[in-house]
Amino acid sequence: MAAVGTSGGSGRPPSPANPGSPPVTSSPLQPLLERAAAIEAELAQGMDKPFTEVTRCHFGDAVAAGHQPAAFLRQVAAICAYPELLGAECVPADAKRRAGQILQHLQGGSPGTTGTGAPWGGSSPMDGEHGTEGLVDSVTPDPSPGAYNLEYVTDTVAESVARYLERRDGGIPSDPRCVVPCGGTAAAMVVSAARGPAVAPPRPWEHQGPSSRRGSSRQDVMSLLVDETAAQPTGVLVPVPGPPLHGAAARLAGAVAVPYPLAEERGWAVDGDAVRRALGRARARCLPKALCVVNPGDPTGHVLSRQSMEDIIRLAGEENVLLLVDEVQQERAFLPDRPFLSFKRVLGEMGAPLASTVQLVSFYSLSKSVGGGGFRAGFFELVNIDPSVLKCFYTWGMSVYPPILGQVMLDTAMQPPLPDDPSYPAFQEHTQGLRRDLAHNARLVQEVLGRAPGIRCRPLHGGARAFPRIQLPPRALRQARALGLEPDVFFCQELLEATGMVLAPGSEFGQPEGTHHVGLSLLLPAETLERVLLALTRFHAAFLRRFS
Repeated sequence: MAAVGTSGGSGRPPSPANPGSPPVTSSPLQPLLERAAAIEAELAQGMDKPFTEVTRCHFGDAVAAGHQPAAFLRQVAAICAYPELLGAECVPADAKRRAGQILQHLQGGSPGTTGTGAPWGGSSPMDGEHGTEGLVDSVTPDPSPGAYNLEYVTDTVAESVARYLERRDGGIPSDPRCVVPCGGTAAAMVVSAARGPAVAPPRPWEHQGPSSRRGSSRQDVMSLLVDETAAQPTGVLVPVPGPPLHGAAARLAGAVAVPYPLAEERGWAVDGDAVRRALGRARARCLPKALCVVNPGDPTGHVLSRQSMEDIIRLAGEENVLLLVDEVQQERAFLPDRPFLSFKRVLGEMGAPLASTVQLVSFYSLSKSVGGGGFRAGFFELVNIDPSVLKCFYTWGMSVYPPILGQVMLDTAMQPPLPDDPSYPAFQEHTQGLRRDLAHNARLVQEVLGRAPGIRCRPLHGGARAFPRIQLPPRALRQARALGLEPDVFFCQELLEATGMVLAPGSEFGQPEGTHHVGLSLLLPAETLERVLLALTRFHAAFLRRFS
């Protein structure tokens, strides 16, 4: 296949002072967040409102909702930042042991030094059934987490990720050389602050000398799809609704974002016919090279079935497009009868010829699993991608250095506590507890909104949001147009002023033509969510009466 391996983009940062920068569209949600902050200031000044506090109900950030990263990950990261904690009695022995193993791979024995450290991939005195005695003496203490430690990221962490992927995917092999740890999904998709002019890396299907990569300053996925010398711009198909990141990343890389609609009436399924129609229309103005798929869906909350995934893979093979698979919500699939399956596993189990020809890049985010978004850690894996393209990522740190403590947490998450470890019960409760809470909140959303006239929510299988469809009367649509607003933004503005609740307008994620939705977080505490749902249904009923 010939989807990957073209120009690295212009390399220019998107600045208002740069006329060559791609346009950046404004977020429909941002004015609501700004107004919410202003309302909080008004409440603090004693201004009378029909509510006493602002409730933010839009986010997908578990930590912002009160779900802290797993304690085991934080304990290991804390020790790596300050090795003196190896002697602290409050830290469990298995966290100390895991931190000691990681410290052997960090330069100088901690994330903040510049010494040589242990040989990469070498054995550690803490490996196996060893206790923690003597760990303090075996590691050079240094509290400054400042060294880049790129070999730890590209070798040790990549190896840990590859072994995790093999366990996740039922033994499907994973090559550490095809795993790229990074500082979060956004950095992996597009590096918007790349410097200097970029020179195209070699195409997978063409042989070029190593000099062709000199000067390249971008190693993000989207930029590798863009060929500025081509007669047509690169096209990237993005789902609607879907995360705003994908379309924005395509535009920042100099590509054309081509929307394709998800089938709401079929539970937000990927409709192959709709994708093919979008491809056909797009080919008049661009060269489509990639198809983005989000599983589990965000904000839609769907989890694709194996049959749907096989259909998508066949489509990618027939249409000769790269699959860009956003699987960052995989740890949030909460229904036993609709488990998460990775596209890589399904592709591998489909066998020849597709298993060895369809190109795939899959993304994972620590913040959507057991970590926190502020630690900025994740990875992407490349499947059936030519080695000449893989080399473009070997110097990832030349443009983006992943935060090392985030990589420590990622490494730790890939090798979690075992059943006999003292931290195992708490770690299991953390991971299973969040899925249990999401499942409970999803049922609550279905029950409450299912009784509300004019509101409909499709079944939820995973992810951190619900995306209910709301009926808006024609008079409200006219009022919104008179104010220069999208109708769902107008509804959310009125909701905020009346209730103090911030919901994400559906236009933040895109939505089918002529429909209106709101994005609602499933990460809220259950009692808060129930209060929000009842207030939403009451306000919507009043809104319908007001504009009928």
